[in-house]
Amino acid sequence: MTLSLSRTVLFLLAGTALTACTTVEPVRPNFPTRPTPAPSQPPPAPPAVARPTEPLPEARPTPPVSSTLLPSIQPARPLPPPATTSALPPAPPVMQTVTRTTVAGRVVDTAGPAKDYTVKKGDNLDAIARTLGADRKQLAEDNNLKPPYALRPGQVLKGPRTANSKAYVVESGDTLFAIARRFSVTAAAIAEANERDIDAPLSPGQRLILPDGYKDKGPTVVRTQVPVASSGYEPPPPASTPYTPPASTPPYTPPPRVTPPAPPPVVEAPATTVRMRVTGKVVDTAGKPKTYTVKKGDNLDAIARDLDTTRKDLADDNKLKAPYALQPGQVLKGPATKAKAYVAGQGDTLALIARRFGVTQKALAEANGLRVGASIKAGRQVILPTGYRDRGPIREEVAAPRPTPTPAPPPYTPPAPAPAPYTPPAATTPPPPYTPPPATTPAPAYPTPVRPAPPPPPKPVTPAPTPSTPAPTSGTPTDAQISSFGRGRFVWPVRGDIVSDYGPKGTGQRNDGVNIRSPQGETVRASAAGDVVYAGDQVPGFGNLVLIKHSDGWVTAYGHLARVDVKMQQKVVQGQQVGQVGSTGGVSEPQLHFEVRYAPTPQERARPIDPKLVLPK
Repeated sequence: MTLSLSRTVLFLLAGTALTACTTVEPVRPNFPTRPTPAPSQPPPAPPAVARPTEPLPEARPTPPVSSTLLPSIQPARPLPPPATTSALPPAPPVMQTVTRTTVAGRVVDTAGPAKDYTVKKGDNLDAIARTLGADRKQLAEDNNLKPPYALRPGQVLKGPRTANSKAYVVESGDTLFAIARRFSVTAAAIAEANERDIDAPLSPGQRLILPDGYKDKGPTVVRTQVPVASSGYEPPPPASTPYTPPASTPPYTPPPRVTPPAPPPVVEAPATTVRMRVTGKVVDTAGKPKTYTVKKGDNLDAIARDLDTTRKDLADDNKLKAPYALQPGQVLKGPATKAKAYVAGQGDTLALIARRFGVTQKALAEANGLRVGASIKAGRQVILPTGYRDRGPIREEVAAPRPTPTPAPPPYTPPAPAPAPYTPPAATTPPPPYTPPPATTPAPAYPTPVRPAPPPPPKPVTPAPTPSTPAPTSGTPTDAQISSFGRGRFVWPVRGDIVSDYGPKGTGQRNDGVNIRSPQGETVRASAAGDVVYAGDQVPGFGNLVLIKHSDGWVTAYGHLARVDVKMQQKVVQGQQVGQVGSTGGVSEPQLHFEVRYAPTPQERARPIDPKLVLPK
């Protein structure tokens, strides 16, 4: 009985001691752990226990109870980084400022236009010469005046050319309006100072006289932002393959060298060809005879003295019989005068001759009994009217066609390196075998991490093909599309009133172009650069006809010409003369039939369009 009670007390004391012990339990990580043995701590001092008053047998000492701390266990292998699910946004392009200078030609000294003077009542040649700063003799010769230099009010005298004028030397790409903006004048003022049409094309190297009051602002500078071309190297997109820790730091491999692209070829400015026009000579010839209108009280002897002839010659020239009765208002023809005449050459026109000698076409036509715009045959002597001034042959500068630049070869791009096959990381020294501590509580079982199988090697990436320029559709383009395709490509071949517009004309008829009224013999110019594919008169209804084929599917036609100045397979530049206005092909007055045709694709036939859709306003 006493033994059983003692054993019971001992068990109670042991339970009390176990309850008094403190066990520290570490925080469990969020990944599988494996416990490792920890050193034992010294046992705590047992608490004092009250003994009963009655004597008890001496108890056997109880073994100490220790607490074991669970250490933190490192993971079996590093965790992979989180996979990237979205690609990084592309880097913005690098912009570069490009400076472009226009209307950068130089200003040079040149002889200016001639001064004109309108004779007033009471003027004499000496006073006019002093006003114009000229010599009396030279002024008389320039205006073909003979002693005693009789002047009439309203007569216009040509003075000497002004000195120390300024001229602008045209460069490639310049326009009359851009030049006018640089010098703070109007395009009409420049055209008037140079006796040219405001829409006439300019040629590099041509000199334009600057009108009075101009102010040079200097070349126009335009700055634009353009993206810098890529060097060809782009970083690869981030990989989404499972993370594989490297066994060791790989050696540094420099990126492949990329050959920079070759600089674009330098295209020289188009050369100009100088052509001289109206190069014929001036000869002496018999001019129109002098005339005299008989007044009341006149007699034949007085009239003969005024006409610088004899009485007999005057009577013979007018078939007068004695006693030579004269009637007031009767017109007598005097002796023939001496005049100057120009010997026309091949290709000369009435307009070009009038331009060389500083007179109007009307005055030149009246002096020769012709109508304005009449054609001039080579070798004909064209009488020059009074007051002409010979400026010499006309110099025309025609720009040669720009050579097509040879495209530069594409820059060399080294082939992309083949991806290296997957190599599993080298095995490290295995950890020592696990030895569980001598604890009464069994150790928990932890799952063994499974190593994923290595991914298959990635396939080589084939670069996507560069998109090419989309081919034009075969559908019929709209008027707005045609206008945008041809904007800035064509110029008017001749100026004048439109006598027949584009479109249907009733009674089943249709005009595939426009008919432009212009004086006979007026110059017809190529509306754009191209190749002459037809030049002749074998197409019924068109007379002398020229067809020019241009790039990108455009064709222009020029009909009713008085003369054709180009040949088949000849290359022409914009503004070059292809013929003269005429009335061939059954029309009632001089005019030009002009057509513009367009084919969206080379397989289609060019169809006529309204020329006003592509011509400047």
